[in-house]
Amino acid sequence: MLIRKILKISAIGASFFILSACSTGKDDLGEGNLNGGQISDKATVSGTGDLSSFDSDENVNALKVGNQTYYFDFDKSTIHDNDIPSLQVQARYLIAHPEAKILIAGNTDERGSREYNIGLGQRRALSVTQFLRSQGVNKNQILTVSYGAEKPIAFGHSEADYSKNRRADLQYQSAIITNKG
Repeated sequence: MLIRKILKISAIGASFFILSACSTGKDDLGEGNLNGGQISDKATVSGTGDLSSFDSDENVNALKVGNQTYYFDFDKSTIHDNDIPSLQVQARYLIAHPEAKILIAGNTDERGSREYNIGLGQRRALSVTQFLRSQGVNKNQILTVSYGAEKPIAFGHSEADYSKNRRADLQYQSAIITNKG
């Protein structure tokens, strides 16, 4: 009986040791230390620039509220400049409709360990979440999940295929409300 307990404790300790050994010590957001193995929840948005022209009718009509996919560079969780107008449209809708809820699913390509990819997918989902929160969206409207490399949409092994899998999918969990009547 005592031997079983010792083996169980040893197995658990070895698992933690292996998982901590997988850490690189530096995440893709530029944070030098992962805070003792914790994933940083700081998001980065590259060059938001001047968005004052975004509010013109011409730009708003071109962008629609709905399920969206946002793509990321290899081993990064930084939101692209060209995704900001779409995210702002989603944020405005969510603020105007507090009963609406979304799921943000972070995904990666197949390269890297399972643990690393789950963490990277989570950082991608958090980047989108934190952008929406910075625009005023209520945290109770947003759910996040990381699938890592488990849900690819492209199954090849080329850079073109990998780039399709490095994404965060924003999915509305309740019907989009329209003002038709």
